Parts: sequence; C-alpha cells; structure tokens
Amino acid sequence: MKSKHLTNAEDTAQLYSSNNNHEDEMTLLKSFIDKTEITNNCEETLDIIDFVLVYQKDQRDPKSQLMIDYYLKNLETNGLEIQIKKSNDEKLVFVLIKIPFEKALEIAEKIKHKLPIEINDLDKDQFKESFWYKFESLRPPEIIREKKRSYFTAPYNSSIRSKFERFFDKENVDITIATKDRCLLTYEILSRTTYSKVLDEPVIFSGMANDRNIGIDRLVAQGIFLASYPLHESYGMVDGKKTDRQLMWEYWAKPKNWAIYQPIYIIRQYFGEKLAFYFAWLGFYTTWLLLPSIIGLFVFLYGAITLVWDRPTNKICDPKGLGNLTMCPLCDNELTCQKWKLSDSCFYSKVSYIVDNPFTVFFSVFMAVWTVLFIEFWKREQSKLQFEWDVIDFEKKNEPIRPEFELKVNTKRKNPVTGEEEPYVPFMKRLSRYFVSFSMVLLMVCLVLALVVGVIVYRVSLIMAFPKDTDQTWVSLMTSVSAACINLFLIIILSRFYSWLAVKLTDFEYHKTDSKYENSLTIKMYLFQFVNFYASIFYIAFFKGRLGLVRVYNRFIEPCNQSGCLSELCIQLAIIMIGKQILNNVQEVIYPLAQNYWNRHSSGDSKNNKKDKKRWFDDYNLMSWTNLTLFDEYLEMVIQYGFITLFVVAFPLAPLFAFLNNVLEIRIDAFKVLTQLKRPLPKKAQDIGIWLTILNTISKLGVITNGLIIAFTSEFIPKLVYRFVEFVETEEIVNLEGYVSYTLSKKLIDIGNNNTIVCYYRDFREPYDSEDKFEYTKTYYYVLVARLAFLVLFEHIVFLIVTVMHWIPDVPKIIQDQIERENLITQRALWEIKPDNKSQSNMNLSKLCLPIVNETSQESQTNIENELTESRKNEETLVANGQIAQ
Repeated sequence: MKSKHLTNAEDTAQLYSSNNNHEDEMTLLKSFIDKTEITNNCEETLDIIDFVLVYQKDQRDPKSQLMIDYYLKNLETNGLEIQIKKSNDEKLVFVLIKIPFEKALEIAEKIKHKLPIEINDLDKDQFKESFWYKFESLRPPEIIREKKRSYFTAPYNSSIRSKFERFFDKENVDITIATKDRCLLTYEILSRTTYSKVLDEPVIFSGMANDRNIGIDRLVAQGIFLASYPLHESYGMVDGKKTDRQLMWEYWAKPKNWAIYQPIYIIRQYFGEKLAFYFAWLGFYTTWLLLPSIIGLFVFLYGAITLVWDRPTNKICDPKGLGNLTMCPLCDNELTCQKWKLSDSCFYSKVSYIVDNPFTVFFSVFMAVWTVLFIEFWKREQSKLQFEWDVIDFEKKNEPIRPEFELKVNTKRKNPVTGEEEPYVPFMKRLSRYFVSFSMVLLMVCLVLALVVGVIVYRVSLIMAFPKDTDQTWVSLMTSVSAACINLFLIIILSRFYSWLAVKLTDFEYHKTDSKYENSLTIKMYLFQFVNFYASIFYIAFFKGRLGLVRVYNRFIEPCNQSGCLSELCIQLAIIMIGKQILNNVQEVIYPLAQNYWNRHSSGDSKNNKKDKKRWFDDYNLMSWTNLTLFDEYLEMVIQYGFITLFVVAFPLAPLFAFLNNVLEIRIDAFKVLTQLKRPLPKKAQDIGIWLTILNTISKLGVITNGLIIAFTSEFIPKLVYRFVEFVETEEIVNLEGYVSYTLSKKLIDIGNNNTIVCYYRDFREPYDSEDKFEYTKTYYYVLVARLAFLVLFEHIVFLIVTVMHWIPDVPKIIQDQIERENLITQRALWEIKPDNKSQSNMNLSKLCLPIVNETSQESQTNIENELTESRKNEETLVANGQIAQ
C-alpha cells in the first residue's frame, strides 16, 4: 500500500501532466517516486550524510508537492545519493543526502576547490608559538592542538588527477575530502538545481539561464521545504575516537576552559573557515585586551586613591567655603529655575577627577599605540591562518559566484581574466541600484540623528519639569541616567528594524560573490550602528554646552556641569557599554534555550518519542543559522572596540569590562553554535572581511577623538594654562588652590521684586560690571591656543609612532616562503601536462588562476626545465622513503 505522500504526488503529477502534456517527465517522476518508497522502508542509513532537507508530509498545495518531487528527482539526476526518512509520527519527511566522491571531484574542479598535490618539504620547526602558549597551564590538550599543514595544495584539475590521487584515502575514498568541504560541494548542487521541470540529464552550472525556479534557498523561503542544514556530529565516541563535537564540548564550550586556548584547528575542521576566523580573531582580541585592562584599572585606581588630595574637588565639595557660591540657573527662565550651589556638583567633580587625572594622557597615548599594534599583529596572525587553512587569495581566485546572482542576472560577458562566460550587470544598472540603496541608508542615519535630538529635548524638558526646590545634584543625575536608558532602548529597537532593511537593500544591489555581498551589508549595518550607538556620546563629548551663549543672551542650551562634560560622558559611556553587554549575553543564553524548547514542544518531541529519535530530527529542532547570525557577533565586538578606542579617555575601565565580557562571550558563543544552533554551512573565507578595514578606521579615528576629548572636554589644558601661563609658579598654583575661581565668570540675574543677585557660571568671560562685559577674556584665548597646540602635537606624535609600527611586515617571512613554494609547485604540475595545443595549455592554466609563463621567454623555459628535473629527483627520494605512494 502506497503512502499518502506518494498518492498526492501521483495525483498532482496526473493533474500537471493533463494540463501540460509532459508525459516523459511524468514517467521519470513516477519511477523516482517508486524508488523513494523503497528507500523509505529501508532501515539502513547512508554511511555519510552531507546534508539534510526537511518538508511536511501532507502538503496543502498539490503544486508544492510536485515541486518537491521534481527537485528531489533532479538532485538525483545531478549526481547526489538520496534517502527518504520519516519522523515517528510521519508528519515530517527528512531527505538525507550524500555526494559521491567522483561527483565531489567534478564540482571541486568547477569551483576551483583546492586539494593536496605535494608534500610540504619546508622546515616546519621554523614556526614560533605564541608567548602565552609557552605556559603549560594555558595550552589545550595535545588531542586538539593545531597540526601544521603537511602538504601543498592546488585547485583540483582532472588533467593532472594523478598528482592528486597520491593523497586520496585508499581504504575509504569518501573521506579524502573533509566533511566540511563535502557539505559545501553538496550545497553547490542544491543551490543550482531546478524544481520547475524534470531533468533527463545533469544540469548544474549551465543551461538554466531563463529558469528562476532554482535552488534550495528559494524553496525554504517559500515554505515548501521547512529547513536545510548540514548534520551535526553526535556526541561521544565513533570508531574508538571522540567526535569533533565531543572534543569541542569538553575543551571549548565549558566555562571552566576560560583560560585555555581555543581549539581553533577543530573549530575550523568542523564549522569551516568563516566561523573559525571569527573565533580566532575574538580570542586574539581578548588576549590583547589584558594589558590595557591592567593599565586602565591602574589609572582608575590612581584617580580614586588620590581624589582626597585634589584641591579643586575639595574646594567644590566644601559647602562652607567656595562650594557655597551661588551658581546661575540651568535654564533660560531665571524666575522659575532654581539657583544652585557650587557644592551641588561635588559628585560630578569627583567622577571627573577619577577619569581625568595626571595619568589619563599617558593612557590615551598608550591606547593609540596599542590599537595600531593590535591591528598589525592580527594581520600577521591572520596570514599564518590563511596559509594553514589554505585560503590565501580565495576571494580573488577561488570564490564561486553566488547562485542568487546567477539566478537574477540575464546578461553575460566573457571574464577578461579567465575568458569564461559569466553573468554580468552593466555599470549604469549597478550605479542606479547603489544610489537608491545609499539614499535609504542616508535617510535612516538622519532618522537616528533626529532621535538623538529628541533625547536632548527630553533632557532639557526634564530639567525644567522638576520643582524649583529640587536638589540639583539629584536632578542632574536623574536626567543623565534616564536619558542614557532611553537612548539604549531606542538603539536596540532601531537595530532590529535596520537589520531587516539592510538585508533587503543589499539583496537589491546584485552582488556577484558572497564576500562582496557581505562587505556591502557590513558597511550599511556598521554605518547605521555607528550613528546609533555613538551619536549621543559624540554630542556630550564635543557639542554639549558649546552650541550657544546661554548665560549672556538668555537663550537656552544644555550646559555642562561645573566640573565639565567628562563626568557625564563617563556615565553615558558606562551605561550604554555595560548595559549593552549584559543584555546581549542574557539574550544569547536565554533566547536560544527558550526557542529550542518551543521547537521541541511544537514538533512533538516528547519523552515518548525519544527512543527512536535520530540526529537529523534532533538538529531540526535547533534554531536555524541565518546570514545575520555571525554578522551580529562581529558587530557586537566591533561596536565594543569603538567604545574602548574612541572614548577610552572618558572611561579607563572600558578595556577591563570588555575583557571580562569577551572571556564570557567566547564560551557563550561556543555553547550556542555547538548545542543550540543548526550546524551552519561551513563556508570558506579568506579573512575577517571588511571588518579589518573598519577596525583600522576606528583605530585612526580614535587618535583624533581622544585628542579632542583631552584638549576640549577634559580639564587637562585649562589646568596647564593656570599653572604655567597665568601666574608665577608657586606652591599654591601647583596645587591648583585657586583653579575653581579661575574658571568662573560672574553675571547679574533678576530674582523678582526688582531684586538682583550675582551668580557664577563656568566660562572665561568678562564680568557683568566690566566695560567689555561678557566678552571673552585673554585667558580664553590662551586656553584655546593651548588646546589647538596640544591637539596638533598629540596627533603628530601618535601618528609618527603609528607610521613606524606600520613597518611591521603583515606576512611573516616563513609564511611568505611557504606561499611562494606552493605557487612554484602548482606551476610545475601544470607544465608537466602534455596538451594537444597551446590554447589547451592556456586553458588549464587559467583554470588554476595562475600566471601563464611566456612561451617566448627562453630563460623562463630553461628555469622551469631545471625546476622540473629537481622536482622529479625529490619525488623519487620521497617514494623511496615511503613518504608518498607511487
């Protein structure tokens, strides 16, 4: 008796056939349906499962079932092995897929996938381990330590198959290609197979130019298939060895491993290079945060300990002395706004001194140098990983075209480099789409700026709304904290909406490769998030209290506290940075657990169903990996990097909080990707992408912002001018005894009933009873010149140091030697091909994306012949020693 699934398919097939007269297609389809019924009843499972597709057994729309059957039949035609399994309640159908070895080689040649071609004969002992790696307590166990690449590779070419066959696994040829690469090769077929008709011969990379019904991603987006994913390994032992997933659970995901190096080799082997680069960068970044965390803590503690000896703060906090001065109202209505005492700003004065003490400038210079060293040494680390992971020049030479791009683009042209036909979007068409996308991004940035203005209006309104007799210290603190919390809430809400919009705009732009697509998406998202997270902080740091002359012309602006804006900047930065980290960590733990619990409950994964439950069913109930999953992780860390570089002067503890957060973040992310998410498609990547450019830009911008904060926001320059310009140097001047009075100006205000009193405000202006009343004093210009001079001197010194740091080579010499050696070996292999003509030789060379040697160059020809002779001798020696197969 046939299942309902098959009956529906046959009924639909008959309906479709009667309308379209596709009799040959229906014959092929019926044969495939009968075959799937047999495999469904078979208890055995494929020995290797490279991919899993899931759909609902009873499709409401008969046309959907027909598309499923078409698609599965075409996958088989295109060379994949398929087995159908059903859930215990028979509501879900799981399609288990394996790519045969020969088909994998065929796809590998099409997408220029690299395979081993020669033994690595260079001295691998030249590699030097990290300094921290020398501590035995920090080393991971031997079983998960990274193994150096023992062979050179080249893009697979069937013309020189014998060169690659020496490295094939003779006992089980299927495991010659790594599991992560098998998944990727399988996906190439899944994403290029049509479901609009039945194929009678394989069609993967050509012949479907006008067909828009292609690819598993479209089927999942339409809800025809419920999910598609590579299969997670099981926990425990397989063939007497712990699985990679078990090793990562024991030595990576558990919090007790927080001080041990991550098993990057296993992560890359299991999840692919793209995700492995993220964890490698995050671990490197966290390690480098240790030193600035210690120095930042020292700067903070120095300020807190020496606070009791700071004369200006003591003066301000003395209610019986200078702290009893009457300060001018903080709003434009002098009758309704309360006057306040200088001592009311005592709390802010203390905060300002703690973060703005004598060591702050040193810390700023240190962080500027640290950012450059961090970037330069990461480039060196990245180059090592690129060689070890075999992804050097991947984006330039080996990255395949996005299936979505091929699907949308009708026009084609010859690639000027390879000479092959490929989809092409005309320049003007791309330009028009970029213009629309840019306009939308600009509109969203303006919206964020408008909301920042709204928060400013809120702060102003709140100050005026408090009763006149309210304590001004409490009013100021309440205003700052509540405005920061509102700003954080708006940041989170807008981030959700813009993430959706950025994806839509990037899809609209027609990007050829995944790397270009992700770079465009990253620029949009980061530009928006930069404004979203940093706009309010930039306002406080550089604009608050500087937009008008309230005290003179009776217009309202939001003034800084008597102690300056640095204290408020510190509070705003701490709330946004720490609050964001806490919310993100809670969300990353709670949300996946809750979502997966709901998935298991809704899919009927009860205790009664667990005895026969299979891995593919377990994985189906996990959260799906999306295009934004890894992007969100990068964005979180890069936003944090901005906090510790752009504004570190205002919050010396920022590196410490970042370090503590990242130690936890690594383990949370490891737990999440290992246990709570479906296994992602193990994509290749050459590096961390455009994020490195963004980090480099932030580092340079950080030099400017920190210089501006020290020069124009902190009290460093006014105190220097007070000590060394205005007065003869005495003990009183050195101790800043009269500094507070030095920074105050006087004004006469009306308090009602024709009564006036003198109040003070923070500025360098002539008093109200002067002939040049309210004009800037000469001190103002001394301070201004000193600030500008300091800014120029600070940035020139730092950028000089930065320039020297850039002399550090991005690629270590040993890595460069190995790269050149690998290129030479690949070219030798090409010259050993015996083509029928020159064009065939050139074609083979272009397939490997290597430069073609000029045949007219006698010297080049002689050099190559000598190299080939030497290569043959080395090979004979290796064969004699039994290191490679004949």
